[in-house]
Amino acid sequence: MASKEIISKVWIEDGCIVCDACETAAPDVFEVLEETCIIRPAALDVEFCKPRSTEIVDAAEECPVDVIKFESTTVEVSDAEAAAVPADAPASDAAPAAPVVAPAKAAPAEAAPPAAASVHASTAGAPDPAIAALLKAATTRGGHAGMLKNADGGMASSGSTRGDARNLPPEARQAKVQAAAKKASADADAGRRAFASSGALMVGWGAFSAGAGLAVGPAFTRFMMPNVMEEPDPRIRIGKLQKYSEMEPGGVNEDYKPQGIWMIRLEDRIAALNIICTHLGCIPNWLVNERKYKCPCHGSGYYQNGVNFEGPTPRPLERFKIYVEDGIVVVDKSKKYNYELGQWDQPSSFLLV
Repeated sequence: MASKEIISKVWIEDGCIVCDACETAAPDVFEVLEETCIIRPAALDVEFCKPRSTEIVDAAEECPVDVIKFESTTVEVSDAEAAAVPADAPASDAAPAAPVVAPAKAAPAEAAPPAAASVHASTAGAPDPAIAALLKAATTRGGHAGMLKNADGGMASSGSTRGDARNLPPEARQAKVQAAAKKASADADAGRRAFASSGALMVGWGAFSAGAGLAVGPAFTRFMMPNVMEEPDPRIRIGKLQKYSEMEPGGVNEDYKPQGIWMIRLEDRIAALNIICTHLGCIPNWLVNERKYKCPCHGSGYYQNGVNFEGPTPRPLERFKIYVEDGIVVVDKSKKYNYELGQWDQPSSFLLV
């Protein structure tokens, strides 16, 4: 008798971003609501899930935040039934086991910016924190990267990123921040009510405040004032023009991807692409052999020049303002140019070479 692995239980953990990838892959099992997705009542039955094991695995693979979990069971089947199992269906001779959390895939090492040339100003500065967070999330969550299969063909449920809020996508991370703010506000209200209930303590605190205000008023006021955070300079100096003019047409330089920039070489010009996907803000990868940018979250694809051609993205990638100052190429991220508005023809959106 042959054996195969089937899904015996499926559930959804917290953190759903309502992308409807699960319902697309397995509409009989998952239902997407306005604020979350749920398991359909019929799918709570083991017998209902068994023939839909492949669809459930596909849904877990497509989930961009890895919140779909499942348990698998090994059963014996006839040789004819085993031969009918699709090539990518899970199979294993192991005993039934609890879900196994797959090891997190290591984030690819980012190329370090090249050493400064003779001109000391050709430095990019520290990586953009927001871009760094998105890069980390793009390599640790969602899609096929989050679902691993055992060496013997068995299933392993995808690892969850709920432990570290920095690994969550922007929508889920914002939800965590809002929840923490509400909790802090509730705790503060409870503290104020307890404080107001003690009249003697209130009188003592008032006397202390009056004395402290006379002694250290200016210093105390300055201490209580919030510090103002300066916005980082949106202008990035990325080296000499010769470095990019010597690139072959169709080339992509990823040295400044940590700062959110792809430098591209076209036939007679160079341009600076914004690396953020125009669908839902993920970061695509440049696939050299396929000559395209591919978003790992929802499958959007772009040509080397930034024009979209596949997936759900509604428009091409954006380009940044670019100019030369004292022999150094400068990219100004505060100014963006959109293809659909005809702005790629504006002189400040490219450099002729």
